[in-house]
Amino acid sequence: MLITALHGLAMAIADAVPGVSGGTIGFILGFYDKFITSLHNLLSRDKKERVDAVKYLLKLGIGWVIGFVLSMLLLKNLFEQHVYIMCSAFIGLTVAAIPFIIIAEKDNLKGKYYNIVWTVVGAGLVVGITMLRYVEGLNLNVSFVDGIQGWQYLYVFVVGFVAISAMMLPGLSGSSVMLIFGVYYPAIAAAHEILHFNGNLGRTILGMLPMGVGLIVGILVSVKGVKIAFEKHRSAAVYCVLGMTAASVFPICVAPGSILHQISADEAAYYSPMTLVPFKENSINVVAFIVGAAVIVGLEILRLKLGKKAEGDKAGEN
Repeated sequence: MLITALHGLAMAIADAVPGVSGGTIGFILGFYDKFITSLHNLLSRDKKERVDAVKYLLKLGIGWVIGFVLSMLLLKNLFEQHVYIMCSAFIGLTVAAIPFIIIAEKDNLKGKYYNIVWTVVGAGLVVGITMLRYVEGLNLNVSFVDGIQGWQYLYVFVVGFVAISAMMLPGLSGSSVMLIFGVYYPAIAAAHEILHFNGNLGRTILGMLPMGVGLIVGILVSVKGVKIAFEKHRSAAVYCVLGMTAASVFPICVAPGSILHQISADEAAYYSPMTLVPFKENSINVVAFIVGAAVIVGLEILRLKLGKKAEGDKAGEN
């Protein structure tokens, strides 16, 4: 149970930060297929499969909840006070995950280069959705703490649906999806307020409710589609995920510019988007980038060690 709970904790931390998904963590640590299969078996007609799935997901869920709460308690302040450092680490996580996905899926990628078109499609979706935030007349500045209204309820429902679907994919972070849609920081701020019992909790929870419904509907609807995609069209699916993952660097770079940082009750200022030009306040932080990349490398080393240990235990049993 402890190992499964630790898997859930690692997934939650990954899901909480843009750059690497819980699905990627499952992929790297070797429990992704079991996770997807368990979600799929929740609707199975076989009672034993349903019971086994519930037991496994409950163990995973315990670790996930612990990891999520810890992440929410830390992320809001870190994001407000060190936004460029955090985004630099997110980029490091994203970039470092790409080669490991390629290595893990080399047999499904090699010789099937006609599926590169799906990489372009995936990247185009990410960039296109990000640019929607800059279309004049569209009010995409969601604030759960201040309350949402009108069509924003539908908007955050769709974000929840897409985000949870992304979390199931190895490569694309659900938090990156929320960042692309401009909902990531508002969601962190709302979760932070709820956990601290601050502000108008009723208004905040009401604003978060459609996203929660989107998450639930997304699990029920997309898990079968994800399973089918990776079983029958794995090469195309992986190429698409690679495109989405690579392109998610773009919304991470522009994210600081969409975060409203409250300086005082009467004054507010927007951060500038990140730049690659060195020695500027909004320059990418190389150390944070390396730390983010090192996390992925460390997880891969851990996966290899756990794999060798499992093989050794199996050999010992035989």
